[in-house]
Amino acid sequence: MDILFVQALLIAIVVGAASGAVGAFIILRRMALVGDALSHVALPGIALALMWSLDPFWMVLAFLLGAAVVVWFCERQTTLPAEAIVGLLFTASLAIGILTIPDHEILESLFGGFPKLPVSELIFILGAAIGITVLVFMLSRRMLFTIVSPELAKVNGGNALVGLIVLLIFATVVAIGIKLVGTLLMGALTIIPAAVAKNVSPSARSYIVLSTVFGAIIAGAGVAGAAWSGVLPGPTIVLVGIAAFLISLGFLGRRRAGQ
Repeated sequence: MDILFVQALLIAIVVGAASGAVGAFIILRRMALVGDALSHVALPGIALALMWSLDPFWMVLAFLLGAAVVVWFCERQTTLPAEAIVGLLFTASLAIGILTIPDHEILESLFGGFPKLPVSELIFILGAAIGITVLVFMLSRRMLFTIVSPELAKVNGGNALVGLIVLLIFATVVAIGIKLVGTLLMGALTIIPAAVAKNVSPSARSYIVLSTVFGAIIAGAGVAGAAWSGVLPGPTIVLVGIAAFLISLGFLGRRRAGQ
């Protein structure tokens, strides 16, 4: 079996699970557009890394974590909503990235590929994805509390902290999955599994679990389909996710009919 396929499949499953886990809270906090746009901030990091002959992964991680802190800080210092702040970062980052990334690198940067990674980087990505998934489940009760009782959480000072944690977790997930899925589509991998789970889950706890499971299944199936058909994995993962979402609408309709 092709080592690149096995490597990509492992990354897809663990990153997909992590994306689904954090995506559940991205959807609940109504940050779907924020999360999607934040992923594009990686483009200047890729451009600088290529310019300086560095590994793009670490530069992307630094840029995304920095952007998450900037968004969180600006949201607290201004009356502008997070969507507006990220929109400014998104458009600037997209323009800078497209202008500076070499033409032969731009397609993979935007839509992903089957990355050939050193063992140390592969271990870091797998470990980070598993760690993030565990962390999200450990913090799930506190995160749900800020959503269900935002005013009470604000009094206790938890709202801002949880918002920062969600942004940092999301930024890390995007960084570890970006070589496989690409900057333009990585945000979708956090949104689609959560949307599918929302349609079929009967409770908040099952919603988070199902979002995690669907993330792993959608990403794994997308990579397998891309390898079989010889196309890029990023768009294939998204199309598999869209198909899953359309199927989930049938379950949603049955649930509503039974109420």
